[in-house]
This record gives sequence, C-alpha cells and structure tokens, in this order.
Amino acid sequence: MDEQRLEQYVLLIQELLRCPGGQEGAVLQAHAELVDAGLLLVIPQVTQQLQKQGNAEAAEWLIHLGLQLAEALEGSRNDIEQPSGGSLENSLRFLAEVLQLTAQSQGDAKQVYSFLAAHQTQLNEEMLQALLMALEVFSQGEVERRQFVAMIIGEFGNIIQQFPLGSRWLNLELAITAYKIILNVFERGQAPKLWAVIQNNLAAAYYSRIRGDRADNIEQAITAYQLALQVRTREAFPDDWAMTQNNLATAYSDRIRGDRADNIEQAITAFQLALQVRTREAFPEQWATTQNNLATAYSDRIRGDRADNIEQAITAFQLALQVRMPETLPIDCLQTGRNLGNTAFTASRWQDAITGYSTAIEAVERLRSWAADEDRRQEIQEQAIEVYEKMVQACVNTRQFAKAVEVAERSRSKRLVELIATNDLYHSGNIPPEIAPYLQQYEAVQEEINKLRFGRSHNDENRTLASAAPGTRGRAALDAATQQIQELETQKHAIRQQLSRLDPVSAGLLQVSAPNLAAMERLVDSPTTTLLSFYTTSTDTHIFVLRQDELTCHTCSGQNVETLQQWLIDQWLRPYLEINQADDPEECNERRKNWAEQMPEVLQGLAQRLQLNSLIETHLQGATELIVVPHLFLHQIPFAALPTPEGFLGDRFQLRVVPSCQVLEFCQQRPPIAFDSIQHSTVEDATEDLPCSSFEGEAIAKLYNIPAAQRLRGRDQAKVENYRQLAQQSQVILSSHHAQSRLDNPLESMLVLADGAITLGQLLTPAWRLPHLSDVFLSCCETGIGFTSATFDEPLSLATGFLCAGARSVVSTLWAVDDLATALFSIHYHQHRRSLNCPEAVQRAQQDLRQMTGADLAQRYKQPLLTLLDQKYEAAEAKRQQAEAQMGQYNPQSDDYQNRKRDHDLWARSATQIEDTQTRLKKLCRTQLPFAHSIYWAAFITQGLR
Repeated sequence: MDEQRLEQYVLLIQELLRCPGGQEGAVLQAHAELVDAGLLLVIPQVTQQLQKQGNAEAAEWLIHLGLQLAEALEGSRNDIEQPSGGSLENSLRFLAEVLQLTAQSQGDAKQVYSFLAAHQTQLNEEMLQALLMALEVFSQGEVERRQFVAMIIGEFGNIIQQFPLGSRWLNLELAITAYKIILNVFERGQAPKLWAVIQNNLAAAYYSRIRGDRADNIEQAITAYQLALQVRTREAFPDDWAMTQNNLATAYSDRIRGDRADNIEQAITAFQLALQVRTREAFPEQWATTQNNLATAYSDRIRGDRADNIEQAITAFQLALQVRMPETLPIDCLQTGRNLGNTAFTASRWQDAITGYSTAIEAVERLRSWAADEDRRQEIQEQAIEVYEKMVQACVNTRQFAKAVEVAERSRSKRLVELIATNDLYHSGNIPPEIAPYLQQYEAVQEEINKLRFGRSHNDENRTLASAAPGTRGRAALDAATQQIQELETQKHAIRQQLSRLDPVSAGLLQVSAPNLAAMERLVDSPTTTLLSFYTTSTDTHIFVLRQDELTCHTCSGQNVETLQQWLIDQWLRPYLEINQADDPEECNERRKNWAEQMPEVLQGLAQRLQLNSLIETHLQGATELIVVPHLFLHQIPFAALPTPEGFLGDRFQLRVVPSCQVLEFCQQRPPIAFDSIQHSTVEDATEDLPCSSFEGEAIAKLYNIPAAQRLRGRDQAKVENYRQLAQQSQVILSSHHAQSRLDNPLESMLVLADGAITLGQLLTPAWRLPHLSDVFLSCCETGIGFTSATFDEPLSLATGFLCAGARSVVSTLWAVDDLATALFSIHYHQHRRSLNCPEAVQRAQQDLRQMTGADLAQRYKQPLLTLLDQKYEAAEAKRQQAEAQMGQYNPQSDDYQNRKRDHDLWARSATQIEDTQTRLKKLCRTQLPFAHSIYWAAFITQGLR
C-alpha cells in the first residue's frame, strides 16, 4: 500500500469520526473509491491508536463501522476454505516473505495486512503446513536464531488472528500454530512476561477456534489462561491479571466438561477477582463488561438459593447498565439490557424485565439511527425483535396496556414508516441533486427488465400475472432471460442501498418519533370507532382495544407464534402459495378449488382462536367501525369474512386494515383533497386478455363521466409512462389489469402494463410522488399481500406502496381474484362511493356481490356483458387471423415470423378465454347465489383514511 493511498484512508477515517451522527453514509458515498479492502486493513490500526489515547467510545464506534463495511465488501465473496494450491515449497517461500515483512515493519499490522490482502489465495492449508516447518527451516538450529524467528512467528500469530479477510478458521489455526512455536522455544523462566502474553493469546485463539471438538478447545483455553496467571499475578501485572481472570471466567462459564455447577462457581469466583482491579472508577467499560458477565453466571448458577442468585444477577446487570448506556455504548447496552430482561422475565419479575427491555429497545433504535443503509437498519430490527415481543408480554402481565400497545406499534412497519416520512419530505417534488442520478439509474434498470419480460402471456382468468411463457420461446431462452432479470434485480437492490445511504434518515436529517398512545387516540375520532391492534408473543395473542378515552386488552390465551401464526402458515398461506407451483394447469385448478373449499373452515377456526364472539361481546358494543392493525400472518386474512353469530364481521362493522398506526397517522396528516377538484381516471385491460375489465372500466367511466383522455385502455394506451403521468394528475384512479405479488422479493411485486411493469420498489422511491392522489382502487390480484416473516412484522405490498407515494386511501386484494366477480364488485363499490366513505362502500359492495342472485345477474348484466364479449371475441379473432396471414409471409426461422406467431397465440388464447367467460356467465345466471362464497368478495380490503 503506497503512502499516498494510506494517507487518503486515514483522512477518510478522520472525516468519519468528525462528521455528525447519521451522516457517515454520505461521507462514504462521497469517497466511494476508497471504500475497499484496504480501508478495512487501516481501520484496526486507527482503532488501536484511539484505544491507546483513551478514546474508547470512538474506537468502539470505528470497530462497529469496520464490521459493517466488511459485511458489505465481503457479501459477494464466498467465505470458504481455500483449496490447496501450489507446492509446499511455494508456501514456504510465501511464508518467508510474510515473516520478513513482519520483522522489517516491526510487527506493523497495516503493512502485513496489505500484503496478505494482495495474496489471499496463498493463505491455504499448505501455508499451515509451512508454518509447522518454519522454525526448523528458517532458524538453522542456532539458539539465538531460533528465538529471533520464534518471536517473528509469534508476532505474525497476533497479526493473523485479527486479519479481517480470508477464511476465519484458517486464520485461527495459523495463530494457534504460531503461538505453539514460540512457546516451544521460550520457556517460562527465559521470558516470563512474553510467555504469559502468548499463553493468554493462545487461550483466546482456542476459545474462538472453529475446528476441532468444542469441549477440547475450551479445555485448552482454560489450561492456557491458568498458565498465564502463573506469571500475570495481581501484584506484578494487575491489569493483565484482571483481563485474564475475566477471560478464564468466560471459558469456565461455557465449559462443557466437568460438573456444570462447579464450572459456574469457578466462573463467579474469577469474575469477582477481576472486579477487584476492574473498578468503575479506574476501568469503567471493562468493569461494566465483567459485571455483565458475572450477572450471566449468577443467572445460570445452580448452587445456592435460586431467588438470591437471580437477585445478584439483576443487580449486576443494572450496575453494568450504568456505563453501558444506549447513547454511548448501544451494542453493549443491547446485550446487557436484553440479558437483564430475559433473566427477570424467566423469574416473573416483570418490572425488572420491563426496565431491561426498555433500555435494550433504546439501544436498538440508536443502532438503527447509526446504520449506513436501509438493509442494515432492517437487520438490526429483525435481530432484536424478541426484545419487543417480550416487552409487550411483560407489560401485559403487569396490565400496563398503554406501554404495551406503544411497544407493539414501535416494533412494526418501521421501514415503511421511514420511507413514507422520507417521501413526504419531498412532497413538493424537490428531490436533492445527489439523489436524482440514482433514481434515474433505478428507472433505467427497470426499463431493461421490462424489455426482457415483454412478450410473456397473461392467459389467466384471474387478474394475476400468469407464469406461462409464450410458446415460441424455448426453455434455454427463458432461462437466460430469467438469469438476466435476476442480475438486473440485484443491480436495482444495490442502487436502493445507495439511495438509502443518502436518504434523510441515514443522513440524520430526519428522525421519526416513536409512536405514543396520544397519537393513536387521535386516530379514533368517533365514539363508534374502535382500533384493534393485534400482537402475538411467544405466549399469547393480545388484541389491544382502543376506544375514545379507553384502552383494554383482549388476550387469546395460548395462541402464540406456534399455535396461531404457524397455524396460519400451514392452513392458509402455504396452501395458497402451492396453487401455482404445480406444472399441470389442471392440478393448479384443483389446488385453487381445494383452497377455496377450505376457506370457510379455516376462517371459522381462526375466529375461535381469536375468541371473536367474546371480543365483540366484551369490548365492541356500540362500535360500528374497526381500524384493524394485524400482526405477522394476520395481514393475509380477510377479516370481513370472519364468522360471528350474527353473520360475518364485515356485516357488523366497517373495516379498515392498516400496517401500523403510524402509517395511518401519516395519511391523516396529509392535506385534504377538495371534493370539487377531484378528477377520476382509469387504467383498463392493459394486456387485452381480461374480458370483463373493459366492462368494468366502461361502467365506471359512465358513472363519473370520465373523459377519454383520462382512460388508458388496452395495449396501445395502458403503458408505464402514461400511467405515471395519469397518476400525477388524478385524485382517484382505478387500476384494472394484471398484477403480481412477489413474496420472495417484495420490492419486485408489480402492476403489469402493456409495455412493462410498475414495481413496489419504484412506488417506494421519491421518484413516485403523488401528493394529490386521494383514492386508489387496485382492481387486480394480490395487491394487498405483503411478505412478513414468522417473527418480523414488516408487510410491504403494492397497496402500501401507493400509501407511501401519497395516496390517502387504497382498496386492494388479498389473493388472485376472479375477473368477472371483481368487475362487478368494482362497479358496485364505485356506485356506493359517490355517497359513502371508502370502508362503507367496500362493506356495501361485498354485501351486494354476496347476495346477488343468478336472476339479478341475468337481469342487470347478462346482455350488456354478452354484447361486449361478442365484440371482443370478433376483434380477437380478426387479429388472430391477421397474424396467421402475416406468418405466411416470413421464414419460420426469422424473428418476424416468431413475433407474428406470438401475436397469433396470444389472440387465440384471448378468443378462447372470451368464449369460456361467455359460457360461465350463462351458467352463473342459472345459479341461485353465484358469488356467495368468500373467495369472490372477501379479498377486498381498504387501507388508509375513510
């Protein structure tokens, strides 16, 4: 590494240390050319200098930053064992170069790291063999020479043990071997201080060792620590003695062999000895670390009175938290706060548990504010989600319902809340110049994806993107296209990371306040409105019931993550996801039928698990409207279709479903839309293969007198750029076409248009600002489905994407909806929407569709639908015949022929589908209640404002 480059690294690190909290991402972005492996090699050296200067806080922060950078830089590499390469002679030659550099630099780690980083492939198992031979090969048998070489090898061991690159197991094996070599050369009496240092370092390497038997490794570590203490006495080396006592105690705590009770007693004794030197006044951080470790040992203690041990543990954790505070040492604070909470929770000492978890949550959120990008913030939150869950349970156990519901809300949808806050900051459209290029790159990559996807078919009677590819495209071509799309999606993710490093949250310019009960109470703006906040812990599911001036809790005992949430996965989500995983279309249809048939039984079971009848009787008397905040897989459930003794829940209550109270609060804070300025628009049948979409669009256009210029119809008009422009100038928009939810990659969920797609990822960027948008009706499939994990509540869907973009209210769907039923639901909804609010209109439309008889269908819709379908069939047939005629003009191997063949197949499928719809319509007109089943009407939910 040349001196100029080294100086640039140091200057960058100094700038990072000086910059205001939260702006580190912007600094790194401004010096992106320096963010590489070389920077990682310099960070430990600066850290050591800071520690020597007594600036422990800055050193800890820099270590944390280095770990984040290492994760980012190593993400594309496979941290695997390096295969053996080259001869042993070559490895000896390479080792000689490393040892020579170690000697010449006097153990300067930055120089050795730079050299190792440039020759990582030579750090392999043959290097380990070479090190075993090094002393004999390089020392030539002379005592002085042997000692000199052994000293260099020992210094190399210290360096390689901390080397941040390469294979971790190999680095540790090299370090252990190096320490053994120096111990074989130097006896204790020759150089006692050096001997003790090496014993201590050897013990640390054994304790961290990846290879070998874990029990053996810990025994080796204990032995080496004990040997080190023979020299590192309290009288001669008090600081080193205390450090080794602490490390020995930790090894005893984790010891596998021997009597467990004895091991813990040994650990407690050693920790207490360490605290005789590690006082709070002299070594505050080390004192806090040892107090934390001692507390853990007491919480595990077998001997003595259990209550006394827990008391000792809680006291020691609380002492540690006097130094390990969220503002200064958040990583350590999270560890100790969690430990305190868990220890007290297990002992049913709820208030002490709440104290620990509260501190841990503050630390989590401080760490999130320090995170460089969106992914890291998500990772921090997900890793600590247990803290929130147990905090909620502890609050419920002490009947502190206000604190419990605040923590529940604090744990969910944080990513979405931050994105909405960021986008609302740019509501005027003034996007910072440093962000604009990344937004342009993001849109450009999406255009490339759209080109690759062009030509895929949508031949499904449901309004979802069919997975079938055009018959003219071979499997190899499809695989290649899929690979390209995946690579482009990876590029988009990288661009999003860059964007998130520049957003106001990362830059420290915007902090979203934690939710509080007062803000939630403002959402309940009527005596007949009730907010239901669901939360599942490892023990129960709690439903916090918030009415004006009253907060209660309805607990579903025993309905925990396993018995409720996993049950929903097994009974609801997995069977639905498996519908389209069958290769045979008939098998897909059979699975869809089975899922629909099981729906009433599953919803009945869920109503029982939630004790719905008791909830209504005890908490919801007098209520007419419910704001539902689901948790985890309850986001996938149609609450309107839950059965009650008086019918369905959606009949008794108007329902709004929101990801979190904070999201609803953002919607409420947006300026109202003047009724006299509302402009309606429609986007209809973008791919011309949904026979009923045009009928729906025509009916809505007549209802609101929508001019042709505000309607995007078919493949010629319903294109991505046209959609963007229409959304920017409309207050109400109907989207009636295909859509697809991507639970494997939620940001790639998409609205499918004639020439491409609009993804959720786009809707979540500042490029999609729609501040004048009031209502969005997504008459498509799966637009309300958002991925959530078994523990982490962050649902992202196309519906929430529109809320993020600026919409006040969105109607969306929870599964792949039927084309005909959806068109009829939409017509009824919009008829009611003229005089009713959004949840009321959804409620009435659901009732209309469910109660519609076959005779009603025939009288009101049969003839106009058949007339339209006849026209669409004739048009499709004409285009099919035209494509067939054009095919004859080209060589079957040419691209022109393949394009005409693709068009021919598309119109042939459309014609067939239209015929099937005509046949089905006639059959439904002879059915008593053709749309009574929940699958036809229950998928529609409303999110946001009324």
